Amino acid sequence: MSQLIVRRTTATAPSLLMPAVVGLALGAAAGFVLGELLGPRAERGLGPRARPVPPTMAELVHDALAALADDPDLAPLGLEVIPVSRQTVELHGWVPARPLRTRAARAVAAAIGDPAVINRVLVRGEDDAARPDLDVLSA
Repeated sequence: MSQLIVRRTTATAPSLLMPAVVGLALGAAAGFVLGELLGPRAERGLGPRARPVPPTMAELVHDALAALADDPDLAPLGLEVIPVSRQTVELHGWVPARPLRTRAARAVAAAIGDPAVINRVLVRGEDDAARPDLDVLSA
């Protein structure tokens, strides 16, 4: 005899997995979109950064000479500005007093900014005086 097998199917509750995955994906997408629209603007780090270009030696000398020419006490003295190496200049010449020597170096340093200034300005009456201890020919 053949038996008839009847299976009863029970109604199961619908699965919540699919709506949870869809909700998670939509929430993440909305977060990215709102973050891009409303978030702070950051500098792009992919390209080369803009670095300030240091002035050329000709520009440094020009600026230093302009600073000396702008000072009414230093302009007639004819001080020279000589480029020595990268971002370094030397001052040469003679001044009548020590405060003018310092003033010349400070004026040039203020005009050209950070680069080094080597002050080789000599003071009349101090640096040109004969010193007997340095005279090797008379000994």
